[in-house]
Parts: sequence; structure tokens; C-alpha cells
Amino acid sequence: MKAMVLAAGFGLRMRPLTLLRAKPVLPVLNRPLLHWTLELLRRHGVTDVVINLHHLPATVRRSVGDGRTLGLRVTYSFERRILGTAGGPRKVRRFFGGDPFLLVNGDVLFDFDLSDLVRRHAASGARATLALKPHRQVGTYGGIVTGPGGFVRALAGLPRPVAGRPLLFTGVHVLDPDLLDRLRPGASDTVRDLYAPLVAEGQRLLGVRVSGAWYDFGSPSLYLASQLSMMSSGFRGAGVARLVHPDARIHPRARVTRSVVGAGTVVGEGAVVSGCVLWEGAQVGRGARVSGSIVTTGARVEEGDVVERAVVLPARRGAKLRMALAETGRKP
Repeated sequence: MKAMVLAAGFGLRMRPLTLLRAKPVLPVLNRPLLHWTLELLRRHGVTDVVINLHHLPATVRRSVGDGRTLGLRVTYSFERRILGTAGGPRKVRRFFGGDPFLLVNGDVLFDFDLSDLVRRHAASGARATLALKPHRQVGTYGGIVTGPGGFVRALAGLPRPVAGRPLLFTGVHVLDPDLLDRLRPGASDTVRDLYAPLVAEGQRLLGVRVSGAWYDFGSPSLYLASQLSMMSSGFRGAGVARLVHPDARIHPRARVTRSVVGAGTVVGEGAVVSGCVLWEGAQVGRGARVSGSIVTTGARVEEGDVVERAVVLPARRGAKLRMALAETGRKP
């Protein structure tokens, strides 16, 4: 089976982290986010993946390469301007051939039974099948309302508002590739330009309520909180992830609790680190105290410094080296 991972976006709400690397390859439990997704796709029978690129494309290519180390064949589609969730797949229409394919957002982490989603799609006769979940903030994302048999009646109020309890569209779906032939070349959106017209025409669009973890890293604060939650929530991958990388150097008289520590990171004597994500190659000086913070690659917390609820960035001329978490995640 084939799949496409959408990875072209700017990740504006994740700034300043996405000024350093593309959002889909930000480290999550010491692995690039995209690696979690690609591994899940492989486990469910996907062999070939295309990834679209625009923002900081080299960071994605360096992280994934040709996919061989992940057991996949990976190719890339560079977009000179971002083509959107439907325009991106439309650009690589030939890649999919004639069989249904999986389309997934590259900036979320999920653990769904994709094989079941594909089976349900094949059995339903639907043109596309969407993975849905209940979510307390469904209004933030735009809800999907389904009717008898799970078939979709409205998507974020399109083609028209209908009564019913909305579910969250997770950004994971199965599509018949000939749907893409309905679209003109250029930018387009799956919900607005593809799915809403299908529903208006009375065609079948299936919504499947899925179980399993789903994390949206929508801001640096959520990025940090989600990883801390994953450690304690029984997320499938958290048990095998290296929360403290074996190549990290933590002084015997330092104290690190409930934190993710990357490869090559140094934590000095007497330092206290709690509830943090320390990227690979970060440094925490002797006697420093760091809590509820993200320390990025190449960044240094100086000796004896106190950092609380902040993002610490590598030193750059004219750049702010530290930003409060409350100030991050805002679109410019």
C-alpha cells in the first residue's frame, strides 16, 4: 500500500522551534516526530511513501533519507508554494496508481489501527474514509458530523450546518485516488474543495471513530506537555523510547526527573532538571535549575542560572536566546 505524509507547512504556531527545523522532524521522546508516523505506516503494510516539502526541506530529508532504515521506500515532492492538503496529493497523482492510499498529517502523533481503517473503507463503498475522535476542543479544529452508518453529513459546517455531536477529524484518511482528478492543479484543501462538494452531491464519505492516542503539537507549550503526558499515559511507544539517551552526559550529582534528554546533552554537577525536554546537544551548566522548559540543540543554560517555563535557543547574533513559553505559539 502507498501513503502520503503532509510535511510542507511552516509550523507558525510552533515558533521559535520551527525556525530551527521543520515541525514534522521535531524530536518527540528522542525520535523525530515523522519517524513515529512512518514506523506506524510500515507496521500496517505501507511500503511506499511520498512526503511533500516546502519549509526547511533539508531538515526532513536529512532525518528520513530514502526511508531504507525505516523499512520503507520514501520519495519527496517539493512545493515552490504550499499547495494545501489536497493540492499536495494532486501534484503527485501518478504516484498512487489506482488503489486507495493513506493520507496523513506529518505534524501530529497518533497510534490508530490503520489496517482496520483501510478494511472499513474497502467494505463501505465510500470514496474516502476519515479517522475521527471525540475531543474536548473539537470546535477549535472544526467538527465532523456523521449520520446512519457513519457516513458524513457535514464537515466544519460544510456544505451546510447540521445538527449532531461533532467529532474531531484527526488528519488521517483513506482516499480513492481518482478523487484527485476532480481538482484543478494548484492549491486546494481536502475539506473545502474535495469532501464538502462530495457530501453536497450525496456521495459516500465514511467517518470511522477510532481509538488510540492522538497528540497535536500545536504550540511549544503543548509540545512539552504532550511528551510529559506520554511518559505517564501508557502511550505504546513511550515504553521503548530512550527518555534519557545513553549518549547524554549527566553528572552523578545532578538530578534529572520526568524529562527527555537527548544524545550528547550535558547536565553539569549539581544541576536540577525537572519536567523538561532537552534536545540533542543541549547544555545545562553546573548548579543550574531548569523546570518546565525546552532547551534546544546548541543552546546553553549557564552555570547557576534559573530557567522556568521557557524555550532556550542557541546563541545567534541579534537573536533572543530565551523566550517564555507563554510568548510562544503565536502566529506573526
